[in-house]
Parts: sequence; C-alpha cells; structure tokens
Amino acid sequence: MGLLLFCLNHMTLNPFKILFSIDRGLVKIETFLLVLSLLTLLVFAFLQVVLRNFFDTGIHWADVFNRLLVLWIGFFAATVGAKENRHLSLEVLTKFLPERAKPIVSIFTSLFVIVVACMLAVASLDFYKDQMMYEANDLLFEGVPKAYFSIIFPIGFGLISFRYFVKLLEEIYTFAGGDRAYPHDCDEVEIDLSIKMRSRD
Repeated sequence: MGLLLFCLNHMTLNPFKILFSIDRGLVKIETFLLVLSLLTLLVFAFLQVVLRNFFDTGIHWADVFNRLLVLWIGFFAATVGAKENRHLSLEVLTKFLPERAKPIVSIFTSLFVIVVACMLAVASLDFYKDQMMYEANDLLFEGVPKAYFSIIFPIGFGLISFRYFVKLLEEIYTFAGGDRAYPHDCDEVEIDLSIKMRSRD
C-alpha cells in the first residue's frame, strides 16, 4: 500500500490526477447544460401559456420538446448529484460498523453502482439504436427526429458509471492511507477550508 501511495504521489503525469481533472471539467459542463435545459424549459412553457391565452395559438412541437427536456434535466441532475454522492447510501448499515469497515462498504457500493450503470448504459444504447432505426421519420420539428433526444439515456448512465469509477479510485486511495484531499487541487482545498473557517467564526 505504501509503495502504491508513493508512486501515485510522485508520478510526473499522474493518470489519477488527470482523471479527476476530467471529472471536474465534466461536472462544470453538466451543470451548465442542466441550467440551460431548465431555462429553455421555462421559456418555452411561458411562451406556450402566453400564446394560448392571449393569441389563441401556440408552438405545435413545444409540449413534446418540454417533455424531452424534462428527461435531460433529470439525467443531468442525476450525474451532478452523483458527484456529491447523493444517490446510493447505506447510512443505516454504516452506523453500526466500525470506522475501518465503512470505507470497504463505500467501495463495494461504488462497484455495485458502476456495474448497474454500465449495464443500463449498454441497454439504453441498444434502445437508442432501435429508435433511430424504426422512428427516424417521427420528427419533432423539421429535420430533427424525436429519437435524437434519447441519446441522453446512454450518456447519462455512462456519466454516472464514470463518476462512480472516479469515486471508487478515490475511496481505494483513501483506504490505502492516502490524503483525502488527493488528487484535488490544493487551491480548491484551501478555499474550501477557508470558507468553513469563516462560517464557524
């Protein structure tokens, strides 16, 4: 374990640090898309209400588009929530376990989520391919099939599995005796600590 930690901390191009950097970058993109999708949903919902109540008209594809956006919002919320570990927790069990055993439970929980999410990602990718094959002519609006929007299923489950894979690596590193702050940037850790210190004051 000690040799593993030494190698990880002293590698010039540490793949674990790169992986965590990619994960943080993806979270920023997902958060942006989540906010954008939510704002778009609100705008189209508001437009529909105004057009129907005051002009006796409406955008004929807006209702279906909004329903599809709800799926995207749900998946982006799930992927961002996975970063904060808000999905699967065995708190009832871990309360009765010794401190040393809790990381082991977290490791097996992450493994379980990775396996399930990967299986769902593969299944949903097959579902998406079938939709593109049989429903390519079912258009949302000109030139855009509704089936395009189903790509969020494999993407969403893929992101969740990736996020828990990164979490698994961090848990294994911590269980091996590494610093919990690794491999996050020192600046982020210092900022987080300073915010907590200020809140206590």
